[in-house]
Amino acid sequence: MPQDRPGLIGYDKFWETVVSNGVLKADPNIGPVLKVSEVLSERVRKAFTRPQYRPMALRIIDGLAVHRLTTGGDIYVPVGPTAEELRDTLCLYQPGIEDMGGDPEADLLSLVQTVLRETIRTVNGQFISKAADTEQYFLDLKKDVDYDAQVEKRADVLSNDALDRAYYSAIRQLMERTDETSYVTGHQIWQYQIEWQDRRVERNGYLFFGAPNDRPTAQPERDFYIYFIQPFEPPRFRDDQKADEVFFRLKNPDDAFRRHLSFYAAAQDLASTASGGAKSVYLDKAKDALRDMSKWLQEKQMSAFEVTYQGKSKALQEWTKGVSLREKARLGPEERINFRDVVNAISGLALNNQFGEVAPEYPRFSALVTESNRKQLIGNALRVLAGANRTKDAVIILDGLEMLDGDRIDPTQSRYALEILNRLKAKGHGQVLNRSELISGDAEVECFAPIKFRLEPDLLAVVLGGLVYSGDIVLAVTGDKIDSSKITALAERPLDELKQFKHVEAPKEINVAVLRSLFEVLGLPPGLAQQATQGSDEPVKLLQEEVGKLTKRVLSSSHDMSGRLSFWGQALLREDEIRDWRSKLDGLKAFSESLAPYNTVGKLKNLRIGSDDIVAQSKNLDVLKSVEAMLDLIADLGSVAAYLSQAEMVLMPDHPWVKQAQEVRKQLLDKLASDRTAQHAGEYRQTLAKLKKDYIAAYIAQHSRARLGVAEDKNKASLRKDPRLASMRTLMNVSLMPTSQLTGYEDKLEKLKSCASLLESELSATPMCPHCSFKPANEQGDMLPAANVLKQLDEELDRLIDGWRQTLLDNLEDPTIQENLDLLKPTARGLVQAFVETKSLPDPVTGDFASAIQDALSGLEKVNVGSDDIKAALLQGGSPATPEDLRKRFEAFLNDRCKGKDTSKLRFVVE
Repeated sequence: MPQDRPGLIGYDKFWETVVSNGVLKADPNIGPVLKVSEVLSERVRKAFTRPQYRPMALRIIDGLAVHRLTTGGDIYVPVGPTAEELRDTLCLYQPGIEDMGGDPEADLLSLVQTVLRETIRTVNGQFISKAADTEQYFLDLKKDVDYDAQVEKRADVLSNDALDRAYYSAIRQLMERTDETSYVTGHQIWQYQIEWQDRRVERNGYLFFGAPNDRPTAQPERDFYIYFIQPFEPPRFRDDQKADEVFFRLKNPDDAFRRHLSFYAAAQDLASTASGGAKSVYLDKAKDALRDMSKWLQEKQMSAFEVTYQGKSKALQEWTKGVSLREKARLGPEERINFRDVVNAISGLALNNQFGEVAPEYPRFSALVTESNRKQLIGNALRVLAGANRTKDAVIILDGLEMLDGDRIDPTQSRYALEILNRLKAKGHGQVLNRSELISGDAEVECFAPIKFRLEPDLLAVVLGGLVYSGDIVLAVTGDKIDSSKITALAERPLDELKQFKHVEAPKEINVAVLRSLFEVLGLPPGLAQQATQGSDEPVKLLQEEVGKLTKRVLSSSHDMSGRLSFWGQALLREDEIRDWRSKLDGLKAFSESLAPYNTVGKLKNLRIGSDDIVAQSKNLDVLKSVEAMLDLIADLGSVAAYLSQAEMVLMPDHPWVKQAQEVRKQLLDKLASDRTAQHAGEYRQTLAKLKKDYIAAYIAQHSRARLGVAEDKNKASLRKDPRLASMRTLMNVSLMPTSQLTGYEDKLEKLKSCASLLESELSATPMCPHCSFKPANEQGDMLPAANVLKQLDEELDRLIDGWRQTLLDNLEDPTIQENLDLLKPTARGLVQAFVETKSLPDPVTGDFASAIQDALSGLEKVNVGSDDIKAALLQGGSPATPEDLRKRFEAFLNDRCKGKDTSKLRFVVE
């Protein structure tokens, strides 16, 4: 059993049994299969191009051989297993399938199909066939064509003309022109582009297979012609040494190249007449030969090819001395230079000066402009002129056309723009410059200023767009005229429409009266308008600064108006007023933004506003000033109003100052409702300041009344340590004592707070004392002077201690308790008898005394009764009630509390 794979045994294993039996070779139904299987297996072992899959290929061959013996004695019948059947019966286990990432079932089927194709290719299509109708693969014992021999045979009889045709076919693929239709029917000529390396832009020309005298008349004429001359039967022609022609000749094809080319030509020829599997075999062989030719060219092209330019012929390697072809071909470090890259780079080197002579002042770009990216780059440049964000693509075009001054767009620095302005100026006042006066040439090869610039219409459209942007021209297109106020049309209109513009005209003159009014309403000197008519840039600069400031002011006020236009808890504007003011601010914003594009003197000529617009915006500007004034007033007085709002909640609702504040608030809000310009801000400020001052005086008065001063605080501390209070705390251990009286007393004492630190200046920042947080509104009951309360508590303490003393005496005189005294220890009995005799509490009241009293009164039971309990009992049955009813209800209440107890030992304590 194999250790590295499951022990799956397929029917291909039976073929080992057949091969090992030499007798079977003589069997007419087995021998031919044995012979074919041996040929196929040997070829796969030696030439299979994917070694990792060779075991699968050999297994399939063995499996097809076994299957060939199962067809009922007819070993030539075209039947066999499909690829799916081979997958499921022979190739079910294949290491690595689970790592392919897809569905294992589909991945394994794809691999089986690939191995079948590679096997057929390896054996040149011999002995294995595929039934087109059933997709079954089988050993075709009579399919013994030697395709290599057929190709070699055909290659031996090829003519030089056939080799030249094959050479062109190969070059066409290497030059990547297989998918393009020739420019002229019946000729191998194509429109082609190579890079003008000095200017980083592609030029248009023609690629031709043949000599100049064979070339058709290709119209229109373009910038260059690249010729590949036939190598085996070179034509006779006269080289006129033209500056726009480059010739490539294969001068030293060695035997290896001839063999590859002959095989390629022969295989292509045989494939053209073959069909089915044979056609595929020949095409594969042609592909292999082409790959071998490409490899040969990759290795030998520098010495094998000769390039001729203006009568001078040099090998490729001589053209490239001191030049990096990879750099010229703009290839990355991982990219491989191919034949087409070499041809383009060498052609560009040869034609570089010619391009410069034809268009000496053509733009120089910072990145390569190709036929494929040209439209995108130019479109982005036009969008930037129309107001979009600047992109790298746009900068490539704008900078190449000399329309950038740092980060600023300034077409007047461009030689191309100046040429247009000079031509327009030469036409005279009121005249237009037609398209035909700017662009010349055939329809497909039009250009501007062909002697100097040779600028294409799409680049000219960008220059014209720049002049529209600066306000120096108006561009007439189909159905419209684009000036600086309609600059967005540069991005909205198709490029082809802009290229077909009608004419260029100068903008109108500046309207001085309107401009004076505009400067005046924006707070600028009206005289600046006259300076603008004289070409000064300073008025434009100042105008744009003010426009920018105005736009920011409008945006800020619009944002703040709905959320911050409230004062002392009330909105200052009605909803309809807010809508009206917001509408006016929106109009002012639109007006301000519409002035932003007029950033040059030229653009001011296209200013599309009138005196009525300025009058309307002057009113909107007044609204803006009102909003700003009210916002400033709220910002100024808002903190005071917030302070006063808090102050209202600090004092008692019925305090005179609260009523005063409410009246002032109403009066102030009524004035603000009619004062939309906040012109009485000083008066409002004084009113609020006085109200705040009155509050501070009122608060300090109440604070002084409700808080203990320094002297009173000392009295409070003394009272806490008073011996009377200490005696009561000790007597709390006697169960009959009404302890709630002591707790209530101590609570009242603790509620008396001391604060002598408050300063008037501290109340300027916060409406409550920062030391004790005194808030009259939270005080319960009458706010008696704290000093008086303290005096009352002193007197109350006398009453409490005397009441507790009398309670103890009354209970100790009870006959029942008298009997208990004899049971006390002598010391405890002495303490109690001394108290009873003197009727005065000992000084101090000790714990021993309290314990003795508790022991003496231990026979009594304390019953706590709350005032609410008594009230509930008396009201049971309703009110009003007769004296007899109340007496009965109270007796019932007492009887309930005494139930089951010895009443002589009960002592009720009313809490």
